[in-house]
Amino acid sequence: MIDGDANTVLVPHDRYAQMNNVYFLPSVSALMGWLAKAGFSEIRCVDVAVTSIDEQRKTDWMTYHSLADFLDPNDPTKTCEGYPAPKRATLIAKK
Repeated sequence: MIDGDANTVLVPHDRYAQMNNVYFLPSVSALMGWLAKAGFSEIRCVDVAVTSIDEQRKTDWMTYHSLADFLDPNDPTKTCEGYPAPKRATLIAKK
């Protein structure tokens, strides 16, 4: 997710953190609006957290690239493409 209001959605032009399968990143408010339009109710955000390099790291089982490889080496608050670094939101809703 990205910070912003109900109309804020990041649409990366090419890749986001070198992932080619990320097409858009909504703000929490925008995602809540999408859920409401899709017929969900009692929508609430229960957590927002910055994705850390401690949790998205290389391990003995995953020795390939990790989040640290895709952040700006001079500014870890941005991806290597210049977008805001990954954050995640956990939402709960009823259908």
